Amino acid sequence: MFRPIHGYQLSMNDLRDATSASKKTAGCLFTNFEDLTDEERVYLNAATIGDIGVIRMSLEDADSNSNFNVNCVDYMGRNALHLAVDSENVESIEMLLDKLSFECIEEALLHAISKGHVKIVRHIIEHPNYMACEERLKRIDSQNAFFRTTEKSQFSPDITPLILSAHYNNHEMVQMFLSRNHTIEKPHPISCQCADCQAKQDYDSLKRSRSRLNAYRALASPAYMALSSPDPIMATFELRQEMMRLAEIEKEFKREYLTLVEQCMNFACEMMDLCRGTQEVEAVISDFLEDGANIRDPLRRLRLAIRFEEKKFVAHPNCQQYLTSIWYGSETAFLQSWTLMRKVGLSILATPLLPLLCVLYIILPTSHLARAMRCPASKFTTNCISHFLFLILLSAATFRLEERYDIHEADNPDELSVRSWLDRHFRPSKAIITHVQICIVLWIAGHFIAEIKHIYFVGFRSYMMNAYNLIIYGILALYLASYTLRTIVYGWVQDSDRFFNATNRIEDLIRRNESKRVKTMVMAWKMSPNRQASYFLEASRFHWRPDDPEIVSDVLFAVANVFSFARTTYLMPAFEALGPLQISFTRMLTDIVRFMVLYILVIFAFMVGLHNLYWYYGLQMINPPANTSFKPQPATEMFEG
Repeated sequence: MFRPIHGYQLSMNDLRDATSASKKTAGCLFTNFEDLTDEERVYLNAATIGDIGVIRMSLEDADSNSNFNVNCVDYMGRNALHLAVDSENVESIEMLLDKLSFECIEEALLHAISKGHVKIVRHIIEHPNYMACEERLKRIDSQNAFFRTTEKSQFSPDITPLILSAHYNNHEMVQMFLSRNHTIEKPHPISCQCADCQAKQDYDSLKRSRSRLNAYRALASPAYMALSSPDPIMATFELRQEMMRLAEIEKEFKREYLTLVEQCMNFACEMMDLCRGTQEVEAVISDFLEDGANIRDPLRRLRLAIRFEEKKFVAHPNCQQYLTSIWYGSETAFLQSWTLMRKVGLSILATPLLPLLCVLYIILPTSHLARAMRCPASKFTTNCISHFLFLILLSAATFRLEERYDIHEADNPDELSVRSWLDRHFRPSKAIITHVQICIVLWIAGHFIAEIKHIYFVGFRSYMMNAYNLIIYGILALYLASYTLRTIVYGWVQDSDRFFNATNRIEDLIRRNESKRVKTMVMAWKMSPNRQASYFLEASRFHWRPDDPEIVSDVLFAVANVFSFARTTYLMPAFEALGPLQISFTRMLTDIVRFMVLYILVIFAFMVGLHNLYWYYGLQMINPPANTSFKPQPATEMFEG
């Protein structure tokens, strides 16, 4: 007897009847062993032990005995051919292949594949009975296989011999079925809205997900990718991206898809392990350009791996060694054996000569010096030097070192006092764009041209995919806006100076020591009907409007400076001591943000609760004693600090 379930008492007979009914509807996978005749039991037992004589007699009697079924199965749903595969008796298998139905042959073939019996699999697929119906297995109709309700095999209806061989990563079996034109159909995208996908989703969503997982498990098999794809590395990259998207969408099977993603990455690394020389590594990493020209890009495949975040592939020793050879090139290969201090010393010595080297590079583009400067190591070094020189210029402009140490030539001692007074009180006499800022403008113009060339060669889409390129784009936009406003302000200030002839008149009055007339003249300018002209004569920023163009220009310049100094982090990963630290800090920031979200949520919850408790007292007024001069004040004022 069984325990009650939801108020019902189930007996053994009831359970047996229910099981029997379910068998009839499910396709009789597990049949009742008592329903077999004695001849069928002897027949199945002979197939188990490989008794060829009994099997031959049973098959001969099957033609005259209508009660004998050569396709009969035991209590576990195993037919005679299935049992013969377990016994690995080739003669009995050959004999049974002549008599059994194709469904039994198909199930036995899948079982032989799962057991790894390559010889038996070859015998089955080369038998005439199998070859006559092989077209049914080459590409199973996904519609019919998916909606099949009978379960006559231990394998899912969507499992083909090639898919199962790929699941077990058996190279010989995969090659056998590929040579016989078997294929694996790639599933439709998970967002596909075709009638077939919608019907499968409505019928059984779990079955659809499992079928897709089985297909991708076969497609991700190293044996299948190596034998079926003309470019296994590219196939690995593309398949890995598809499965990563599926892992994010189908959370229930995320672990399985991520396992396949890791398998694809390991396969790509194993392909790199097989490379025994630089030429073979170059053949794997390089690829032809997209424009159809017969020109190979030595790093095109590697750029794709970086974009797909194939970290293990990029970090592979063979790949890194190939990158190192390209990094230094043939002209500067001697730098590879130099110590860090010698490299730094060479960079310091080359810094003052950098303008001359750039001019020689332009004038003599085919010289040995030009070829040496064209290698990636030289480009990186010159880029770093240029960036740090630019930061020095920004620092000089920020701290106004040029104005602080500026020395004016004067014919008499009064000239310096006049110039000092004008700088403090008169806007036209102050240099809005200094010599340092002119150097910064030239650097920005050169960098702007370099970024345009970069966009031209890599494409706008690829350029915008890089976060650091977006930072550079923002920096250049801020600097251009800042200096555009400075130029506009400079024009307005000069127009105001010419309108009032202010500079000449003020200098003349100061030299004659007529300070009262200077003040009177300045007050007259401020009362002038032309308010814009008089406004741009004021030097004190306390009297400027908040939206003054020069103030806005300084704000944009300050923000651009912050990003320019922060852009130095782009160079840090190139250094072994700083790169891992930056990567660890970046990953730590995500954890800090998560913690802050929870922390703010808890603080907000307490804030709401405390406000509900004390809101009444915050509205009250504290009345001072009658004999004092204090006024009533809110109760919260004493807590405001």
